[in-house]
Amino acid sequence: MKFSVVVPVYNAELYLNRLVKSVLDQTFSDFELILVDDGSTDNSFALMKKLQEKDSRIKIFSKENTGPGYTRKYGFEKSSGELLFFVDSDDWITTSDVLREINDLFEKNENIDVLFFDREDIIGNTKDVICGFQEVSEGVHNIDEINEVIRPGLGAKIFRRNILKTEMFFESNIFEDLYTTYEYLKQCNYFYYVPKCYYSIYHDINSDSLSSNESAESFSKSLEIILMIYERTNRRSLRYSLELRMATLFTFYWKARLKKWNGYSSDTIKDNIKKIVRILKDNNVIIKPNGNKEIKILIYNILLLISGGHNGKKEN
Repeated sequence: MKFSVVVPVYNAELYLNRLVKSVLDQTFSDFELILVDDGSTDNSFALMKKLQEKDSRIKIFSKENTGPGYTRKYGFEKSSGELLFFVDSDDWITTSDVLREINDLFEKNENIDVLFFDREDIIGNTKDVICGFQEVSEGVHNIDEINEVIRPGLGAKIFRRNILKTEMFFESNIFEDLYTTYEYLKQCNYFYYVPKCYYSIYHDINSDSLSSNESAESFSKSLEIILMIYERTNRRSLRYSLELRMATLFTFYWKARLKKWNGYSSDTIKDNIKKIVRILKDNNVIIKPNGNKEIKILIYNILLLISGGHNGKKEN
């Protein structure tokens, strides 16, 4: 088996047909499509059964709800493919030749451990092409050559099976695959970057992954994961991407602080902001000559205000 396409499914009956069709329409046929129902409360599993009846390459499983991280781990353990492609149930593969083109690239470049490609974000009726890298040419590169952002998700990446280990799959939270992605990249030596959009991601305009509905514990755990990985890697490329993730969390905490969201204590917010400030300032990472300098300077100035004792609005 060449490809294993692993899909965690949770309440996805509205989108699952689109995803499955995009996989079954591939001109390269040596693949298995593994659908793992994660305790859905809608008709997702019933739909999975109907889809399986139409094509023997579809394998379905059902389990109690544990979140996408553990569900991907479950699907990986049930897979047998040489190349792993993790896809979310509301996303899809853009064209019918994607797997064939990816297979050809792996066949021609036996030394690569992972392949990166661009993705297309669909938000309502708008589209945005998200490049995997800037200023990186198509072809084989040493993993340490990456000097721009490595997107932390498992999507828009194809891994060789020997790189993946089940113990690296991490518990689920808002950044549930952050730990997994960086642990895998640490095992890689060479990657191939192809500047093509092979993957489309759908964002529900009625949801907000960084909102007051997320638990404070989930965000604190996410920060712990980021800091843990940051301390364990010396790779500049990985550290840079983690620094941007810390800046994202900083923005969230600042928003939670100003809006006084329920469940977010003032002390917890202050403590986590201080952790982020300390790491970013100690490593001198905010102001750099390249990249989005203006944005970094803005964040840096905000950090200075906080670290200097400016408390903003009075808190009870």
